[in-house]
Amino acid sequence: MDGDYRLVQPGGWGFLDRFLIFLKTIGYLAVLDVDGEGYQRRMITIAKLLLTYNIKILLGISSMNQVPQLLFADTGLLMMLGYTAEQIENGHCNRGEGKKEGPMHKDTLGDALDRFSPGEMEQILNKGAKLLAKQGFLDEDEIYIQDATDIKTTELCVGCGRKTVEEEIVNKKGEKLKIGETTYGFKLMVIRSLGSRVIVAAKLVKIQESEKNYTISLLRQAIKNIGEGKVKILLIDRGYLDGETLWKIKYGFNIDFIIPARTDMQITADARGLRNITDENRIYWEENKSIKVMGIKGLTSYDQYGDEEHNKKNRNSKDFKANPINVIMVTKWKKEEYQPGKEKVFLTSLEVIHPLNVLNQYKLRSIIENTTFRELKQGWLINKIPKKTFNAVNSHVMLTLCMYSLANVYRTELGQELTDNGIRRFRLQSNKDTRSKIVVLTDEHYGIFDIEEYALLLGKPPRLFININPGKFKKEYGLE
Repeated sequence: MDGDYRLVQPGGWGFLDRFLIFLKTIGYLAVLDVDGEGYQRRMITIAKLLLTYNIKILLGISSMNQVPQLLFADTGLLMMLGYTAEQIENGHCNRGEGKKEGPMHKDTLGDALDRFSPGEMEQILNKGAKLLAKQGFLDEDEIYIQDATDIKTTELCVGCGRKTVEEEIVNKKGEKLKIGETTYGFKLMVIRSLGSRVIVAAKLVKIQESEKNYTISLLRQAIKNIGEGKVKILLIDRGYLDGETLWKIKYGFNIDFIIPARTDMQITADARGLRNITDENRIYWEENKSIKVMGIKGLTSYDQYGDEEHNKKNRNSKDFKANPINVIMVTKWKKEEYQPGKEKVFLTSLEVIHPLNVLNQYKLRSIIENTTFRELKQGWLINKIPKKTFNAVNSHVMLTLCMYSLANVYRTELGQELTDNGIRRFRLQSNKDTRSKIVVLTDEHYGIFDIEEYALLLGKPPRLFININPGKFKKEYGLE
């Protein structure tokens, strides 16, 4: 230690060093090395650029304006990401000259996301899911959830969709009026594992598009990512309801499903009409203190449940034969009886001899609202888009989903027990490990030391040591 070093800074990245090692170990950094068809500036490798944005997501940085202060000011972290001292001090280029804010201008990082195609970003998510499946993180998962949520923007976002929902109201004069609320943005559709909370497939489309147009393609991608036979049961949101699609899920992929029926469907009305019917061969009742549920075997009033050829037939012809589908109907929930005509009806390919088991499985679908969509929006800031274009939103969303999955798996691997606060508490706990660390940089090398270790190296040791054993440290560094 001859005193020739460029700078000294505190290292605020203690929880990230092991996480980055984890990413390298499973091969995630190689997944980030996409072609970048629309990305022309190559002074920074694409993998390093995307990894930098991934860490921006992990740190919970909500605005690109905060990147210089909260990310680029952390020299130790930047060195861990692969930046040299020269790049950190002087940057990769002259953009933003006079404003030395790190290895690149903040806009370079944000603008880059606009240059990656949706296919490239989906490729990153798909390869990431394959890595996790290969490592065995999904081995115990048999139940998967398919759902969607809105990613709202303003009308100024290039490529966004538009959805108007009309509602009928009655004014003071008794006149019926229709009012419409218009929302701009995108719809995010995902399939995630129940136990490990890993996103195994995802698609971002315009907000007005129907989920049922993407059910099969998304499921097919999920199976490609994690392997045949892994998905045993699919819990599906009502927005995906389509008879031909459900038939394909059961008889094309050999996957059982549970999905809510719409209130305006004939099969819903027929199920409600059987509430007081006793038929030991096809109707099964189960209840506990707060719930009462009815299983109905083989209803044939869902005409659309069948393959493509079935749905081409004339349903009014005498030889038309509907395919049977099982139903469960909830007549009591949280100790309150549903009035006739208000019961909740679900369609399923599972056996309904024990309808309470089927209902308990579908209740798990609500987990995606609390531990995925809500956490993604509140904790992971998935709706805080970096730039108002479809490509930028898609890149931000897909990389956020990757970080969400990887962080969940990382916590499981280390045996960490975290609450539903998720990433917010994860960051708070990490600060305890970094309070006394500093990073010392030369032109080509860097060292990470406890501040007491650094004082020993300078030959100015404190009188009292709290964090280290000075004798052991001197012996390791040959100072004795």
